[in-house]
Amino acid sequence: MMLIPQGIMFGLAKGTTLVNDKWFSQIEAVSLVSALLLALATPSLLNEWLIGKPLEKMRYFCSKVKQGDYRERLALPNESRDRDDEDSITILMRDMNWMARQIELREQELKQAVETVRESRQHIEKQNQSLAETNAELMVIQGRLNERTTELENAFQKMQVMALTDPLTTIANRRCFFDTLEQQFAALVCNCRPISLVMIDVDRFKTINDTFGHEAGDRVLRELAGIIQKYSRENDLVARIGGEEFTVLLPGADSREAVVVARRIKTAVSSRIFELGDEQRISITVSIGICTLSQTPCFARNNLYNYADQALYHSKNNGRNSISVFDSTIRSVVKVS
Repeated sequence: MMLIPQGIMFGLAKGTTLVNDKWFSQIEAVSLVSALLLALATPSLLNEWLIGKPLEKMRYFCSKVKQGDYRERLALPNESRDRDDEDSITILMRDMNWMARQIELREQELKQAVETVRESRQHIEKQNQSLAETNAELMVIQGRLNERTTELENAFQKMQVMALTDPLTTIANRRCFFDTLEQQFAALVCNCRPISLVMIDVDRFKTINDTFGHEAGDRVLRELAGIIQKYSRENDLVARIGGEEFTVLLPGADSREAVVVARRIKTAVSSRIFELGDEQRISITVSIGICTLSQTPCFARNNLYNYADQALYHSKNNGRNSISVFDSTIRSVVKVS
């Protein structure tokens, strides 16, 4: 196409004087060379115009994508629909636009997911904080409950002790004595072992109260309780039944052992000088009754107590300051000291 004008010009000049004109020949040569050069440069120019500009647009588009800007789009005709007659560059640019849209959508979804996770984490943190506060409150309540439980247990133990302890002498009371007596009977019956009971009563105790007052009488009873405990065996139960009457329960002890314990107590009491205050001192004596049951038919709690009581009154009615033993085999009382 570039050489057609040159051919027309040569055809028109043929047969004229211009053919031999020096200047015409030079112009014709320059024109030919220019046409040839233009013909050679045209493909490059076309490529630069058809490919270079789209590539520049795509490089710019890619740089935006690398920077995180997915909203940039390549300008294309009829982008809303595909065309079969489009060239590869245009198709590639459409695909790049589609990828950018997909990336943008994925990024939006990811941001939404991240926001959801963040909100969930905040909610969980609030819940954890609330649970921690509730747990702290529960720990405080639990501590208070433990303290209250401990207080109640201590109070219950104190009440139990009070219920089974004589308030004046701090030894076992009547209830504790009979509860223990019943328990010992249940154990001893099964093993056919003996059990002894020593009953002690202060001689002429009413005279002490009338002469020195009830406070002095209480001092005597407290000190007497200590003496009885001191001279009883380690596993014996010493109790105050009431008034000036005391008992010693000796599980597993026969009559001989019971008499030994009773004599120790009687000797210790008669040799003690009791301080009543205001430089007042007195001596006292005790009457003692003993019963031992060792045969199975005789094993009855009431029998043991009643027989020992009969022996005690036998001592009081026969001079006091003495020891009497109820012999269960002959059902009679014998004074031994």
